[in-house]
Amino acid sequence: MINLLLLFITFSLSKQCNEYNQGYEIDTVDSAFECIESIETTEKENEDIIKGLKEYLEVYVLKDILKNPPQPSFSNNYYEKVDIDAELNKINTKTTSMYEFYSQIQNLIISTRDSHLQFYVDYELNKPNSELVYFYYFLPFTLYIDNNKKMYLIPRNEPLGIPIDVPEEIVNNEKVAVKTINGEDPFNIIREFGKKYMGLKCPHAQFTLAKDYLVEGYLNILPLPKEYLNTPISITWENGESLTINYKIIKLNRSNQKFQQVLERSKRRGIRDRLRIEDLEETNKTRTKENENNEYQPNCSPENKICCLTTSNKINTLIVNTFDVTGKSVTNKINEFIDKLNECVDLFDSNNYPIQLIFSKNSGGSVLLSSAIEKILSPYDDVDYIGSVRISDFTEDIIKKSSYIESMYDPETCERREQENNPKTFGEWYSNPSIIKYGDVEHKVSQPSKIIFDKLIQTPSLGIHQLKKLMKNKRKPTEIVVYTDSYCYSACSWVTKGLKEWGGAIIVGFDGDPYGKDEEFEVGLSPSNNIPDINDIDKDNILKQYGYNLGLTVRETYRFNYEYNESIPREFLTDMIDERVNIYQFDQTEKVIKEFEGETKKIIEKYQTKCNPNNKRLVKRDEKCDKEINIEHGHGGYECGDNGEWSTKCVMAYCDDGYKFDYNNNKCIEDVCVNPPTESESDNGTTSMTVNLVMTIIGIITLIL
Repeated sequence: MINLLLLFITFSLSKQCNEYNQGYEIDTVDSAFECIESIETTEKENEDIIKGLKEYLEVYVLKDILKNPPQPSFSNNYYEKVDIDAELNKINTKTTSMYEFYSQIQNLIISTRDSHLQFYVDYELNKPNSELVYFYYFLPFTLYIDNNKKMYLIPRNEPLGIPIDVPEEIVNNEKVAVKTINGEDPFNIIREFGKKYMGLKCPHAQFTLAKDYLVEGYLNILPLPKEYLNTPISITWENGESLTINYKIIKLNRSNQKFQQVLERSKRRGIRDRLRIEDLEETNKTRTKENENNEYQPNCSPENKICCLTTSNKINTLIVNTFDVTGKSVTNKINEFIDKLNECVDLFDSNNYPIQLIFSKNSGGSVLLSSAIEKILSPYDDVDYIGSVRISDFTEDIIKKSSYIESMYDPETCERREQENNPKTFGEWYSNPSIIKYGDVEHKVSQPSKIIFDKLIQTPSLGIHQLKKLMKNKRKPTEIVVYTDSYCYSACSWVTKGLKEWGGAIIVGFDGDPYGKDEEFEVGLSPSNNIPDINDIDKDNILKQYGYNLGLTVRETYRFNYEYNESIPREFLTDMIDERVNIYQFDQTEKVIKEFEGETKKIIEKYQTKCNPNNKRLVKRDEKCDKEINIEHGHGGYECGDNGEWSTKCVMAYCDDGYKFDYNNNKCIEDVCVNPPTESESDNGTTSMTVNLVMTIIGIITLIL
């Protein structure tokens, strides 16, 4: 009786969600969680959701491999082992706290280190759980790391455009380096946060993203424990001053117009698409002040998806902020991107300067556009990616209901896998699957298929503008520097991994952990296909009924082996940078871009005589080697020696147009897709295929993120 009375008193005194009736309210963690913890679930709902997850996760192409993932040479536990079904069975379904239940699932999702795998509250469904979307945690500063590897705390006066009080210690010590946080190396708090809460494989990528999520985020995206948010953070600066500070939470009202605008722009959820509201007026004022008399503006405004410029430093700069073109007017957005890319080609053709490409927190998007970037920089690369899907009933359902089948081609004949868009049964490519063993774990996937770039971009009915795939003034790979922060996700990593595999550019790391190992700095993550919205496939699924949505990695991709017998997907193959620079922040201001230009000049100069001995694919191209290698349609250059200098050994580097470089067998092979079989063109399914390729492009844009 006493316990019931105490429970009643606690409940009656707790803060209810409907008490937040202003546009916003700044609250303590404990007070905000009174509302959060009052959002209820039931045992039946929880059991239904777990059952639904088990069903849909049968299509998750990495599910088997995660039980016993292959490890790189430098570590026995780089990839974590996760038995998804076993972990789902451990989740407490008896809890009535929606936040507790949701957090358990999110912890499992994070443990897969695959941010394509997402379980999230779908606020548009307007279920009781959508209340969680309106809670934002923050600290009154951002983290800044200078090029000397020192950390500074920069005051934040208006998170979400909402004025807050910033402790005077933070204001007074803005230009003083931090000595310790919680009595330790100040970088440790970022590392530990990244390891625990960032669903990314590479520790440098974890660090890059953790810098942001440590100081701000939405609880529906990252449901941090109340205990963590209540833990004080003790800061000591190098001048001896100190401060202890706590997280606070902003609760936004559903009627907050600015927040609703951001929600409208952010249809997907997940660690790769941070749902943030910046003070647009303050930000624009800051940018205007920073960029007065700036030769980099307006050509490279941060609002642009892509921009390029050439300055007095005689370096061509290409910046790609995102490949995301989802939403309304998809074709128009694609055309805007391609038109800008064509302008960049014209600009780069007007001189012979080296090219630097910068990816900063690029979370992917359309593989059509990422492949276009790779073709521009390295026109002899094969960008027709090879991939497989996991065999399951739901996989078949997805293929039939989505546009996946329209982008799958036989790699040896260049014929579409299925002529019909919704076949009742699938051919041998699916019915006679490949079975790959990882120890005692069996991975059953379809025979590998190709995604063919030219078939997507050259379909007249789509109305996509013509892409200038080749520059007149082609640069050699040793004249192209590509910068990545390791968090170059999905479609972005298709560029960086492609260039690394083909030897198309010098790949350079920036940002990341200043004291982390360079040999663990990956060029990018998750070169795979995903479906970000299961509700688009199964309209009445059980997750949707309870207000949730699910994103899945559906197709794994492989290295370019033209025998098509690769056994490890690229998701579990590490591609490491060639060089590292001490730049730990990026913004599109003159000062920062000049820093990159300075580093690019040094790297280009270095690679006149030196190279990365661990990267034999990057060749110093020279026509003198063509005769020595004596391979039909092949062109060569000098291989990097084990001493880190260019050798006198000539090796093949690339093949003529219409041929593919078979690296494993050191020969050029004819590209069957240049002149595809005529019988496929006369098939009755061709008309349907052409009409539906519009959906293919939209599907590819949303599936490959």
